[in-house]
Amino acid sequence: MGDENSEHLTLIRRWLAGEIVNNTVGIKIVGGPFNGRTKIVELDQTGLPPTGFRVRAGQAPGPGNPAAKHTYLAVRAPDTSAGWIYEHTEADTTTEE
Repeated sequence: MGDENSEHLTLIRRWLAGEIVNNTVGIKIVGGPFNGRTKIVELDQTGLPPTGFRVRAGQAPGPGNPAAKHTYLAVRAPDTSAGWIYEHTEADTTTEE
């Protein structure tokens, strides 16, 4: 495993703490199967994160459809260091070929 004090790990910790470094920041995810995790994203020239993303839930046991794609949208959250969170909006249960 890498050195706990490496420059790379220090950078990751800064992002996860909500600090904007090199126009990149970690943004908390609220709701859905990824609640409480952080997505590291690059901000655009106006300081905005990507508007949203869709992810497929893992194969963990439990209710719901593991094949569903969950949609998250970026919303302003002034009480966080980065000022943004990703909020869960829905699970799309349609299948894609």
